[in-house]
Amino acid sequence: FLGHGLCARLQLQLSLLPVLRAARLSRCSFNPVSSMGCTHPKMTSAPTGRVSTPKADAPTAFALPSPEEEAEDGRGQQLASRRRSMPFAEADMTSLLSRLEQLDEERHDVTEQMRRLQLSELQDTAMPEDMLLPSSRARFSRHTEIRENGQNVKQQIRRQSATTNSRISSYMKREPPADDGIEDKPTELSELIAMVARGRLRARYNHRQVDGPEGGTQPDCVTYLPRGGVYVKTKYCVVQFGLPPETIKDSLRLNLDVPHIYVVPKDRFNLKFGTNTCEAEFPAYWNFFIKGSTTTLLCTSDAANIIRQVVDEVLEGPCEEFLYADDEYSAYVDPKIFEARPNHLKEIKYFKEPRNGRVISTSTLINFAIFEYNADGNLEAALPADGGSLSVVDIGNQYQVVVDGEVVAQVDDYLASAIADPPHILMPSRSSAALTTMEEFETPHFGVTVLGSADGFTKDGTTAGFVLWMRGRGILVDPPAHSAHYLTQNGISSRKITHVILTHCHADHDAGTFQKILLEQRVTVMTTKTIMASFIRKYALVSSMPEDFLLRLFVFHSVKVAEPVHFQGGTIRFHYSLHALPCIGFRAELAGKSISYSGDTYYDPEGLLKLQERGVISEARRFSLLEYSEQEADLLLHEAGIAPIHTPVAALKQLPEAVRKSLRIIHVNDKNAAEAGIELARSGFENTIRVQVPSSEHAHATNILQILLATDLFRSLDVATAIEVLQVTRERSYGMGEIICSKDTPGDFLRIIKAGTVSLDRDGVQRDLRYCDYFGEIELLTACAHPGTATASTRVEMIEINKADTQYLMSRRPNLKERVMRRAKLRYGASWTAIGANSVFSHFSMSQVTQLQSVMQEEKVRASQTIWRKGDKVKDVILIGEGKFQFKELLSKDNENDHFTQGALLVDVYALEHKLKHQLNFAALTDGKVFRIDGDDLLEFLDNNPGAFIWMRDTLVVI
Repeated sequence: FLGHGLCARLQLQLSLLPVLRAARLSRCSFNPVSSMGCTHPKMTSAPTGRVSTPKADAPTAFALPSPEEEAEDGRGQQLASRRRSMPFAEADMTSLLSRLEQLDEERHDVTEQMRRLQLSELQDTAMPEDMLLPSSRARFSRHTEIRENGQNVKQQIRRQSATTNSRISSYMKREPPADDGIEDKPTELSELIAMVARGRLRARYNHRQVDGPEGGTQPDCVTYLPRGGVYVKTKYCVVQFGLPPETIKDSLRLNLDVPHIYVVPKDRFNLKFGTNTCEAEFPAYWNFFIKGSTTTLLCTSDAANIIRQVVDEVLEGPCEEFLYADDEYSAYVDPKIFEARPNHLKEIKYFKEPRNGRVISTSTLINFAIFEYNADGNLEAALPADGGSLSVVDIGNQYQVVVDGEVVAQVDDYLASAIADPPHILMPSRSSAALTTMEEFETPHFGVTVLGSADGFTKDGTTAGFVLWMRGRGILVDPPAHSAHYLTQNGISSRKITHVILTHCHADHDAGTFQKILLEQRVTVMTTKTIMASFIRKYALVSSMPEDFLLRLFVFHSVKVAEPVHFQGGTIRFHYSLHALPCIGFRAELAGKSISYSGDTYYDPEGLLKLQERGVISEARRFSLLEYSEQEADLLLHEAGIAPIHTPVAALKQLPEAVRKSLRIIHVNDKNAAEAGIELARSGFENTIRVQVPSSEHAHATNILQILLATDLFRSLDVATAIEVLQVTRERSYGMGEIICSKDTPGDFLRIIKAGTVSLDRDGVQRDLRYCDYFGEIELLTACAHPGTATASTRVEMIEINKADTQYLMSRRPNLKERVMRRAKLRYGASWTAIGANSVFSHFSMSQVTQLQSVMQEEKVRASQTIWRKGDKVKDVILIGEGKFQFKELLSKDNENDHFTQGALLVDVYALEHKLKHQLNFAALTDGKVFRIDGDDLLEFLDNNPGAFIWMRDTLVVI
């Protein structure tokens, strides 16, 4: 499945790198063109032959360090002498170095392509053509035909393999371009208007104030729920607008009845928080299993069709053709382990057997009330009312709750999709003292920080999930909703937690996975092929994004059962547990110690024997399930709950003493844990469980290298150059309140933060810098003084590289030097103000902002100046710094709300990727300033920050 043609091209490309690398290491006058007989353009795709021409060689305006600067240390003197002996011009050297740097970046890109080759297997088998669903917000509606009843979808969108194009923007398909590569057929004006309107509304739709919208009052019957959603109590029943994750916990904590009627949001996926705002699973489970009733959802027929498919996926389980158990074992696995593989079909069927005479199915859990047009031309859904009338009316941008002909409540439609900002989180924060000083959390060499230990029905506490720590780096296991934001708020850098383990696709286990994927840089998701295929199908429906696009947002590590996955010097081995959906547990080992996690599973020796006798599981499967729960470990995290979907606590009490001494239970409420007499895995940083292991012999050097490679300065370095950088670094500590560098003093070091928080005050803008953030590089290249003051807000551990060594490193990477120098030309305060005014960019980390500033170019504009001209090729995006702007064809000068002002990002990602023409004129209404970002630079930025792209995928403006 890897594709012999693609592999051959990638291997050839990699084999050429050492040849050119030798030229740099020997400092000789090697000409790659004459030696190989061809140029070596950067290949961005294979095997389709889509090859992009590399950018022009870096300009020579940024000269190499002068001999006087190089002579500041011994290396500089040697370099100066060696440079004078070179037989070719400095411009040729700069050009060659630029090419070599491009190859370094290409090596990095090729490595990422090879890591994602396994996606082709998943797409070719798990995502057949007839399972791919078009976006309900299709970029161009003429490509997708959806029948009014929502039952049939005509596919006009051809799936593109993840290996044929590295750009995440490529999922958007248009009709084939003209021969000159530029599409001449214009987009309908109405579609362009809709794209602009979508961008204007999106920021508002995605968040609200914690206590509800600003201004106005609501009747006593209206309650704004902490997590999101609006609760309206009528004399007949309760109607709730919106279903964010864990919404039933809000009702329980507020002593409100859990509703059985919900209005589905018009926008069912919250982009800002990466959240499903139509999470109907647990309200349906509560009403069916606890109350014995059906949950009613009010929505359009199209939405009903999609929601029904989502519930089918998580309740009925994957169809037989999407179960890959036989493929999830290595060809070299022990035959006894392979014999114990699960029969998912039998196991899912068993868990769906009728309970108390009631059939468990989508139709018995959920009922749909469809909005229909009334006499006034508004959409209305009628609800049962004993002796009266009750309905919900959609009047455009508001819903009306009408009881016996009287409007008793009005709810803005966006509130059904909006999430409280900051989000409501029940996970315990670090101590107030630690948060006040933002002292660095000491990550364990080996251990677990539990984020939530409760089940989905417990009002107190967050659903089960935790961080598995190995040598200071973390893996999020089934992250609860908003856990990524919670970690950031508690001073844990997202760059310390780069992987996610997804055990299965119930909402209380996968709700935070998508959020983590969208937070910052690409993450790696580890799970089996069966579970990943289900996750992608589910979230393609939830988010209205195509499946192949979702796969490009992260790196999928397809694990093999019982085969070790290596991470931070340790190993993780996965196994299939026994649950209502395919579900995995694992055993992590490091330096002779072990941590085991059961995953959601049914463990009960007597119960498992009965399942074997019924033919649900084999004898080998039964013995393997017993072994997973009974195997000794230094820490055993085992779930507990209501049988047969979960493990009864009585069974855990019968475990051997050697096992129980290291047992902590999870996925259970405090009361049940106390009654069982088994220690609960307590959530919170202060309750972090540390398993003592000896330090790694190479831990120090490895840690520094990981920090260096996590920065945009050094992420594409090859091994040899990374070692060079490592050799010139030094470490230094700063006490809380100590001045690290002062404004107007000479630059002396490039500084990268290893631990702690630094406050950087520059041009009236104050920002906190943390793990892997850096500063000081501009002053070293421009001979300028520090433009601001950096102060240690906490105790700080710093990695420093002195001036001469930084200049030497930059001289070998002219393209990087150019980007740094470009950032030096920006007015820092102005660029920060523009970035801070944008609803997406304002939430970027310091690292992301630095990357963005590196590709921004400031430009003054005058009133009436055309920024983009209709018919010109699309080649950049615009971030407005000052002034007023508009699309001439779409907007009116008389309407103040039609103008675009500071912080608005004008962008057409699809047109950039496919080099199409502008279809509108964009002009300045007043004098002002804009920041231009080259299209290739933006696409590269989006490749490294995929979460930012989803805001831009189907709009012309991000406000």
